[in-house]
Amino acid sequence: MDIFQILVGKYILELIGACVRYIYLNTSSLLGFNEYISFRKIWSPDKKKDENSTTNNGVGVIVFGIIIILLIIFKT
Repeated sequence: MDIFQILVGKYILELIGACVRYIYLNTSSLLGFNEYISFRKIWSPDKKKDENSTTNNGVGVIVFGIIIILLIIFKT
């Protein structure tokens, strides 16, 4: 059961990171800095681990850490 939870956690963390990257990149494209990027180019779970997967995990960890810090600050 622990293996299942680890795999699902990594999957969710990568999905959160991909969503944040998608919002950031397409917001900058609205401002005229970049071209539009589809969500499929940022995140595709059926592919092998590549640079996007690593970046999505990193962004997901940062967002998750910020949420935890904000919960600690506003809970006290």
